[in-house]
Amino acid sequence: MSEKHRFHPLAVVIALFESIKATFFLFLLIIVRGGLKHWYGWGALAGLLLLLLVFSLIRYFSEYYEISPEKVVIYKGVFRKSETDIPYERMQTIKQRQWFFFQPFQVTQVLIETAGGSADKAEASMPAVPETVLRQIEIYRKKEQMSTAADPAPVSQSERTDAADQGQPAIQPEAAVADREPAEQVTAHEADTPEYIYTVTNQQIFLFGLTDLSILAAAFAVLAFAQEFIPEDWIDTAADVSVNLVKASWIIALALTAALLLVVILVSLVKNFLQYYNFKVSRAGNTLTIESGLLERRVQKIPLDKLQGIKIKQQLLRKLLGLSSVQLILAGGQEKDGESASRELYFLPIVTDRELYAVLDFLLPEWDFDEPTIRFVSRGKLWYFWRWLLLAGVSGSVAGFLIHPAVGGIWTLVILLLLLGSWLDCRFQGYQIQSTNRICIQSFAFITKTLTFVERPKIQAFSEKSTLWLYKKQIGHVAMNVKEGTSNLSLSLRFIDYSAIDEMKRFFHKKQ
Repeated sequence: MSEKHRFHPLAVVIALFESIKATFFLFLLIIVRGGLKHWYGWGALAGLLLLLLVFSLIRYFSEYYEISPEKVVIYKGVFRKSETDIPYERMQTIKQRQWFFFQPFQVTQVLIETAGGSADKAEASMPAVPETVLRQIEIYRKKEQMSTAADPAPVSQSERTDAADQGQPAIQPEAAVADREPAEQVTAHEADTPEYIYTVTNQQIFLFGLTDLSILAAAFAVLAFAQEFIPEDWIDTAADVSVNLVKASWIIALALTAALLLVVILVSLVKNFLQYYNFKVSRAGNTLTIESGLLERRVQKIPLDKLQGIKIKQQLLRKLLGLSSVQLILAGGQEKDGESASRELYFLPIVTDRELYAVLDFLLPEWDFDEPTIRFVSRGKLWYFWRWLLLAGVSGSVAGFLIHPAVGGIWTLVILLLLLGSWLDCRFQGYQIQSTNRICIQSFAFITKTLTFVERPKIQAFSEKSTLWLYKKQIGHVAMNVKEGTSNLSLSLRFIDYSAIDEMKRFFHKKQ
């Protein structure tokens, strides 16, 4: 296949869906402002849909792809033509998405990421292509990997002379290739057969959705956003009804609160089942494959050399249930097309603490995971964590109560929550140097504990900071930067003794 091809007609549906999502606030504005009560409101909706459909059709008829044994080429543009060439050796991650209505047509969406790609989108997006195209890309990519592995390193004359002086046979490139061919054939065969498979059960997804506190933040964000579009008379009516219910009976008010909480929980469960249904992780050779999704099946292939580290997260509610989540830290551009910008790549969305490290060893045996014994480095230094919060809290609360009791109460509550988070960070942040090449950093962000495992060669930079007064007490801060996406992840510890800083510095500067 070495000629230009147009994407499958289902690409029009995907383009239209993406356009509707991007302009959703316009539809919401027309609907909420009472536009559907008049003919011109329906006309505005129809005109907007027609305009988006026209743009989707233009996009469909102006985009092509070409698959050759050397590279994948994407052609785009009507007036400004663009051509994106991606050689197979540059491909790092290939993602596959398959909506439920794609399956009868054996069509899928393919997203290709490279090390130099953007942080917010894939370098190549093929919105709808036959599944045979994806298989062809995989075949060409594996051939490229095998040819690269089979290409022997050049041997200098000095190396041959050294080998002869030591009584060893001189290294011959042709012999090296011949000796390595059978092993490479085995490797290629193994690459097609998953070595390890781990699946997430529906019960685990249920617990994950039940303990997903991020849905609460999303609910507050939706309410704040909705206030800009919902007519004021609706809000006033809802407020009056709420006040009347509270006055009528606390039982009714509590029942209404419980009903709203139940709705939030149901939304969380539906969201997580749609996203993580039949979640499975498999491994073939040095490639991890993560699959999940109910209506939209997502498949992502991740080379192990792209892996920068592992995060184990456990928020307070999951701590009580003995549950954790595992995320991957990856280098290179991480496409988020059609996803939330804050979406994290879960390796294990939810796993019990008793099987956590056994599962990690099962899937990543070369990491040889051990449960860390953390050295807590900031206990007894709570004053340093609290001093500015206390100053802001006392002064802000006094000013708030002078303005209005509600303002002062909200400010005081926020400060108390921040003080709780700082206390947890002070008490539980720490580290352990697990081996000559690995360090584990433990930190707290409000009510979520995070364990980050990083190999020393993956640490890009090491920095330490202090102030004149802190340095006199041999107290400072430390930060280690690790590549995450196309930016840096900072692993920091605050208000720790310089003995710990010196130990981590020696670890960072240690020679291979």
